[in-house]
Amino acid sequence: MASEQMKKSVLQRLGTIKGHIAGIEKMVEDDKPCEDILFQLSAVMGAVNKLSAHILEGYTEACLNDVSIEADVRQRIENLTRTMLAMVKKA
Repeated sequence: MASEQMKKSVLQRLGTIKGHIAGIEKMVEDDKPCEDILFQLSAVMGAVNKLSAHILEGYTEACLNDVSIEADVRQRIENLTRTMLAMVKKA
């Protein structure tokens, strides 16, 4: 992780995801309807995708801050990153 703030943010998000998974386990144990379980699984997948995007964004920013590159190259990388983030968040 690039920074303590990023690490804390990632761990908080992982904790939330773990809580959702525990809730889904309980739903299965309690024989909840499949559609309810699937809805919760969808929420977990969305949370994992958002976490992936969050880490990718932080990683890209840290990498760009560590190197000296021309402004137009930096802009192209930032544009590419935004496109990738949009795709990851939609998945």
